[in-house]
Order: sequence, then structure tokens, then C-alpha cells
Amino acid sequence: MSTGRTGAGCGGELGAGPGRVRVACSGCTDVVVSSVPISYFRIGGTVSDRVLIGVEVVSLLDRAFGFSRATRTTTAETGTATVVVLWFPSRRGFFFKGGVGLASGQFTVPGTAGADTSNGRGIGLTFGFGWDFAISRKFAITSNLAAT
Repeated sequence: MSTGRTGAGCGGELGAGPGRVRVACSGCTDVVVSSVPISYFRIGGTVSDRVLIGVEVVSLLDRAFGFSRATRTTTAETGTATVVVLWFPSRRGFFFKGGVGLASGQFTVPGTAGADTSNGRGIGLTFGFGWDFAISRKFAITSNLAAT
């Protein structure tokens, strides 16, 4: 991501990586947790040499959500769009991230009487930390760990 921390400007980031999703409901006894691929896009601008504000979109689309071949008809689709703030406490590349926005999800689970689909929308929160590995003055490879 080009963070623009060396001066005024804007930056963008496109990424993908491993993620974990946890599905539960208030009337359910089971909680399903699975590893899934996550993708995201962020674009923003610098407020100061240590603060970047942007919009981040995170999505998960897993058509084979589940733990065994018997549950291959279970699907999960989620997405969040948040306004995020990245704060760089020093010039070394380490940053903290936090944001709030909108989230939506759809989960389809097979049942004895057919598939049961649940949809939901609500407030999406994100927080985490990461590191920009500078490649040049305007380009960096970013690694981060975040909860969305």
C-alpha cells in the first residue's frame, strides 16, 4: 500500500489472505468456525505524516463452507464496508487500524426439510495492527492482522 506517510497524498491497497469465520445465532446450540479465504480493498488519503483515513471493503465468498464433504452445500457470504483510520506511531512502518461501517452476511445451511438461508445486516467494526514494508518511497507491501 502506498501510505503517503512521507507527505500529502492518497494510497490504495488490494489484498487477500487466510481468514476465519464464526457463525452463531441466539437460538442455536452449535457454533461453526471455519478457515476461509478473505479479500479486501482499501483506498484513502493522508491526514498527517502518521494518520491515514480511508474506506475499506472486506469480503468473504465461500461456496464450500464447512468441515467435511457432507456439508459442501453450506455456503457463507459476508461483506463489510468501513471507514478506517490507520495510525503509524513511528516512522518504522508499524500501524494500528480501527474503523466502523456496515456489514452484511448470508449463510445457507442444509437441513432435513431443505436448505435454511439466513440474511443479516448491521454495524461492522474492524480493528487490528500491521506493518508496511517499504519497497520504495511511494510503494510498500503490507502485512496485517485484523478482526472485522
